Amino acid sequence: MKRQYVKDLKPGIPIDDVFFVTRRDIRERRDGTPFLTFDLMDKTGNVAAIMWDRVEDAISCVEPGGFFRVQGKLGNYQGRPQLTVAVIYPADPKDIDRDDFLRATRHDRGKMMSELQSYIETVEDRHLKKLLAAFFDEESFTKEFALAPGGAQVHHNYLGGLLEHTVMMARVAAALPTAYPELNHDLLMTGVLLHDVGKVREYTYEVALDHTWDGRLIGHIVMGYEIVKEKMSQIPGFPEELGRMLLHTVLAHHGHLEHGSPKTPKFAEAIVVYFLDNMDARIMMFRGAIEKNPGTKWTDYQQYLETNVYIPDRPKVPES
Repeated sequence: MKRQYVKDLKPGIPIDDVFFVTRRDIRERRDGTPFLTFDLMDKTGNVAAIMWDRVEDAISCVEPGGFFRVQGKLGNYQGRPQLTVAVIYPADPKDIDRDDFLRATRHDRGKMMSELQSYIETVEDRHLKKLLAAFFDEESFTKEFALAPGGAQVHHNYLGGLLEHTVMMARVAAALPTAYPELNHDLLMTGVLLHDVGKVREYTYEVALDHTWDGRLIGHIVMGYEIVKEKMSQIPGFPEELGRMLLHTVLAHHGHLEHGSPKTPKFAEAIVVYFLDNMDARIMMFRGAIEKNPGTKWTDYQQYLETNVYIPDRPKVPES
């Protein structure tokens, strides 16, 4: 069981505990001698680390994607916490507990899955309904979908994150055809429910959250396209154009080529799925930034939001 979590680390206090290494880079000083930089994480957050001495020993045994016992002290570099590592070596398996490294959604997964099923029931097109049933009537898939994270670092990076992200998008999508009757509700809802289906294969989370090999080399967009296309091919008479549009929606849901989408959205339902995906992700980023900076009015610069986040005053709770 861990004793020292990232969120509780204090400057100057000796650190001796197990962390998951998500990044390790070899760099050179001006004289050409190497030093190492790391990103370390547990379920409470991430911290940057640097190692100046005994670097050769660490290079030979430290790779990203593993658990390591780290000894050192927390300092500060350019206004950010930075752990100076004195010793790092592979952790003893008995000192590793998944509950120390994986957070879980704050929502009840059973209730969210029931809500997701209610959105499936609103789909009337018989081919799309069969397609959704091919996924969500399968018990093993449903368990994977309910447990999988929705990201590795940026948003919904916890157990149940994929389900939470999908349900939040579906809540908004359900109301949109009332405002925009030209939208095809069935195509839109199916696109929302299946847009991230590749994430059940993108991440591994037996003990800590990381990418699978296919997740790193192929990614959830292409894997999701392949999974949906395979299921679709098993449904006799699936309309060619409907299938083409749904597959495009999966491929285009990141919106921009530079964000990983092989295609940009080419019709309304596809761009709505992109907007909903982006909106929910960004709301989670804002929420996370605020929760990590209690008692302040501004956060530091948030890389993915490309801004400092303003923190409004919370309403005061009346005294009883």
